[in-house]
Amino acid sequence: MTPTDERHNPWSRHIAITGASGALGMALRKGLQRRGATVTGISRRPAPQDGGPIPDWLVWNGQIGAALEALLLDVDVLVINHGVNPLGRRDATAIAETLQANLVSAQALIDLFLRQTRQLPAQRRAHRELWVNTSEAEVGPAFSPIYEVSKRSLGTLLTLQSLDAPCTIRRLVLGPFHSGLNPHGPMSADFVAERILDLAAWDLRLIIVSFNPCTYLLAPLGRFVNAVYGRLCTRPPMVNADP
Repeated sequence: MTPTDERHNPWSRHIAITGASGALGMALRKGLQRRGATVTGISRRPAPQDGGPIPDWLVWNGQIGAALEALLLDVDVLVINHGVNPLGRRDATAIAETLQANLVSAQALIDLFLRQTRQLPAQRRAHRELWVNTSEAEVGPAFSPIYEVSKRSLGTLLTLQSLDAPCTIRRLVLGPFHSGLNPHGPMSADFVAERILDLAAWDLRLIIVSFNPCTYLLAPLGRFVNAVYGRLCTRPPMVNADP
């Protein structure tokens, strides 16, 4: 993508989405493609066989490997959207699986993408963005305590990393929508995806899509408090990896 291309269509970018086989991932992929983006799906499941053209796809096992590193080096925007919800479970397996999917693997992707970005020329860094779906569970109850712990931890770490980020970071705080993780969600994935893309087009860094008015107060307040706390109680990286 060239600067001229971006001025003509800001969505003319290569965008990778994790959790691309889920309800929101598919809705985002289709919405971005309609807007002119080149989209690569990343999922533990194979590419969907829905009768249409097979999308650009990477089957991912949750670990950082050479194929994933090569892909992310080529993309302009990474959307971290994958996750699991143990619902009513509280056994050791549910805890381990939820933390691995929602926190550990997401954090590894964030670290890889930011590290790669710091090593790129300034012109490439200016076009890179990281979107992270922390969900409304970051600031309110989701009736799934393990899920809440994983998302709140992810949100706290994301705030710390945003303080020194070499690229734009957008946080997606989403209320419950109908999906495999939440079969009773009152919003549709298509509705949520369209609102996300509309708000991203306005260059918002905190994107909230929820029917709960408290979220629109608690999410920015929580991010502000964590950012101040992080600045007061931590220090910037000692080594600047920028070229």
